[in-house]
Amino acid sequence: MNPSGHVDLRRRIEQVGELPTLPHVVQKLASMIGRPNVSAEEIGALIEKDQVLSAKVLRLANSPFYGFPSRIASVAHAVVVLGLNVVKGLTLCATAFDIMRNAGMNELWRHSLGVAITAHILGTKAAMKNPEEVFVGGLLHDIGKVVLYVKWPDVGQQITAQTRKTSRPLMDAEQDLFAVTHADVGGWLATAWHLPISLREPILHHHTPAAAREATLQTAIVHVADVLVKGLSCGNPGDNLVPPLSHQAWDLVGLDEQSLAHCLAQATEEFQTIDDYL
Repeated sequence: MNPSGHVDLRRRIEQVGELPTLPHVVQKLASMIGRPNVSAEEIGALIEKDQVLSAKVLRLANSPFYGFPSRIASVAHAVVVLGLNVVKGLTLCATAFDIMRNAGMNELWRHSLGVAITAHILGTKAAMKNPEEVFVGGLLHDIGKVVLYVKWPDVGQQITAQTRKTSRPLMDAEQDLFAVTHADVGGWLATAWHLPISLREPILHHHTPAAAREATLQTAIVHVADVLVKGLSCGNPGDNLVPPLSHQAWDLVGLDEQSLAHCLAQATEEFQTIDDYL
């Protein structure tokens, strides 16, 4: 594509603002996120205005992946137990899932949930203070694809055709055609939605974890989880190629052979429940 095409796509990304397919409550939530003094009750009350969305957030919060001993009964309770950033992310995840499902992208959702499950296992193994955050980072890591392939199907069709023709990774086709990748778009959306750096960097750098500056461990975990899930063939994010593993990220996650085997076994077992969320 010629340079004017690159500019055109960048301009289209800048004009997205908030995806029109996002429900009003999510748009309002994004604007509230920047307020430092927002309370769990305020966030909970806002999300609970949308009963369908609230039910989906609670379903994810009560999923067996977290393993909380007592049931989380309200969104405000979820904010207290899981943290504000995780609940914000789960709200966006529940919405993104609807967009993917309506567009027939169940395999992308399956892949995203697989990466979330694996990232949570890795985060727990690495003794992270809040492994729930990398669960959300895993769920949202391919959110840029929702824009490129759902909002702009003409763009998605060109990328898909190029991927099939060249048998190269999806990201290479995106870069070749538009000089913009789904990771770039995801990073831009994370900024537009005021997501914290601990979620923004894993989304933006899940293919290039060495580029992360602050959320280095979170980004490394989401990257490793993405590669492992591609290797385990859980879902399909758009191509069948396993992306290259960053040795720097692998070293940061710090898995030995025994730990890796244990994590893979646990992930494979938990993948059996993914269809319950489809």
